[in-house]
Amino acid sequence: MARIVVGNRDGSLAIRKGRLVLERLVEEWPDLHLTLRTVSCGAGTDVSPLLDAVGANKIDVAVVQAEHLPLDLPEGLTLATVQRRADARSALVARGAKSFLELSAGATVGVLTERDAAFVRAANPSLLTQVGTDQPEAEMASLAAGHYQALVIPLATLAELDLRDRGEVPLETEDFTPAPGQGAVAFVVRDGDNLAFDTVYPLQHRPSLDRLRAERAFARALAASQPPVLSGALAQVSSDGELTLFGTVTKGEAVVQASTSGEARDAEEIGRELAQDVLERLARL
Repeated sequence: MARIVVGNRDGSLAIRKGRLVLERLVEEWPDLHLTLRTVSCGAGTDVSPLLDAVGANKIDVAVVQAEHLPLDLPEGLTLATVQRRADARSALVARGAKSFLELSAGATVGVLTERDAAFVRAANPSLLTQVGTDQPEAEMASLAAGHYQALVIPLATLAELDLRDRGEVPLETEDFTPAPGQGAVAFVVRDGDNLAFDTVYPLQHRPSLDRLRAERAFARALAASQPPVLSGALAQVSSDGELTLFGTVTKGEAVVQASTSGEARDAEEIGRELAQDVLERLARL
């Protein structure tokens, strides 16, 4: 019997995602020997140990939150597919405040990444930010204990951990553009590993994959700029195959936003073109 080892990083959310994926794959492939392995990645969002495990043949498929994927995958690895994407927006959880501007000057906002911290400060320069542990339950506990006055967290994370209805306010894309890939679960396999690729292929949601391709191309082009800028992006695909990409870049307090559309099959080209557009706008400020 053929064998596939599916891997996820440590942490309650990642482990839950891995188990759900394994259940889906067992349903699809009852005659395939499927096992799940957790790879320790430490604190933060670094998934390098998980990807290294794929490259070293310790696991065959890495289940990764797409926003944590490096923009350039290690040599020998490829993005196989993406599941149907959850709500990509972030949420603001705060007592009595429904926007960053409603928070008092000097209030501390908990965030999960440095990128989110920069976007919060761009929205309201009077706010302080603190980057947490990337453990959502711990961050919600810190908010409840008064260590933060507000918390920014992906809506999909709240839903997956049954933490909805805590007073969260969804942040619209124009107000707080999510990180490229937020809300999507990606599968990384070795180049040429047809068994691993075919195993996860039934989980593919093509519109979600095209959205991710556009957002990552946008972010990759911006990361190559000098000096690099922090970015947010969100793509949508209509029923007739048109992809619309909205992008934001921030550099200090300067913020530039733009959008463009095209055919979903040209997702990466759309991403690169929008990156060039916002860089030109940023240079004129």
